[in-house]
Amino acid sequence: MLQQGTKLTKVLGAVRALSSSPLTIKSGRGGRSSTNAKTVTIFGATGKMGRYLVNNLGQLGTQMIIPHRCDPVTAQYLKVSSDLGQQHQVYTPDFNDEEQLMECVKYSDVVVNLTGTDRIKLHQSWVDANVTLTHKIARACKKMDVPCFIHMSHINADIDSPSQFLKTKALSEEVVLHELPDAAIIIRASDCYHARDRFTHYLARINSVAKLFEKGRTPLYKKGLDTFKTPVYGPDVFRGITNIISMNDSERERLYQFVGPRTYSLHELMTSITDITFRQYRPVVGRYNFLWNKYLLRSEPYIRHQMISDNVALGLPGLEDVGITPTQFEDKALFWLRSYRIFWQVWDPVDGQKTNIYGNVMGTGESM
Repeated sequence: MLQQGTKLTKVLGAVRALSSSPLTIKSGRGGRSSTNAKTVTIFGATGKMGRYLVNNLGQLGTQMIIPHRCDPVTAQYLKVSSDLGQQHQVYTPDFNDEEQLMECVKYSDVVVNLTGTDRIKLHQSWVDANVTLTHKIARACKKMDVPCFIHMSHINADIDSPSQFLKTKALSEEVVLHELPDAAIIIRASDCYHARDRFTHYLARINSVAKLFEKGRTPLYKKGLDTFKTPVYGPDVFRGITNIISMNDSERERLYQFVGPRTYSLHELMTSITDITFRQYRPVVGRYNFLWNKYLLRSEPYIRHQMISDNVALGLPGLEDVGITPTQFEDKALFWLRSYRIFWQVWDPVDGQKTNIYGNVMGTGESM
């Protein structure tokens, strides 16, 4: 522990030296090799979507501090997003140590919190993952007088939600606003779709497991006609957060709502997905499937993605207000949903030859 503390002091000492040098004055023509005079700490940067924010900030010449608990080798891919010396990865194995958290945010102009999970593990609870850690980070920012704290939440966050994820996300908003009433910015985003998401992959998977003789039989809650979604492209969300970080504090709002350009019923969304995957689609009610997932398994993906409609509030600033044009789902989803096509329906768009993906379970689909 003494060695880790010494290493942390050295790294953040280098950050302090850089923060007090003339390099913090905006310099350069813009881009990765310039400096925009901002220091940003990002918690949760090693997650599925953190890479988008790190890349966007690196393009602007932002100095970043990235605390993480994973193996340092697995976080190295983030290094290429920044110029030499602009990104400081701090191995912080124990986020319960508030002294380390305070050191990580001490020299930051903005702190971004992307921590949290929608899949619980044996060694932690929903409250531990989504509320307690956020509370500790917010408290550390309060003690260090951080001027801006950006917290990533969900559009359906509700203390009375049947989803444990959405319930704890609502609690995390409350603790952030309690600790940082003047510095906190809440980002409420709808379900994000991107190459590594758990939303479109979940929907494509429940359709692709249907055998050929089932002719696309897909069990959906109320056949998908009673659930409405406004999915948003993940990189759009983080381009919006990047623009918020670049604003002056007087220009920032305290609550943003990032949603996609179109509202789909779950049935329409499944139709769009199966149009891309070239698979049959026949929605069925699946009463036993409902009882199994809702009451016995209490499946979070089933409850969140099939039963809960997006609660879009009117009048809140969105992506357009921070200079981002939302991307249409059909324009991007092909790049990862094509892997769910059956092997004889996959071909190379350049030379027209069929692609041999017999070894890809997701590609063949029918053997899952």
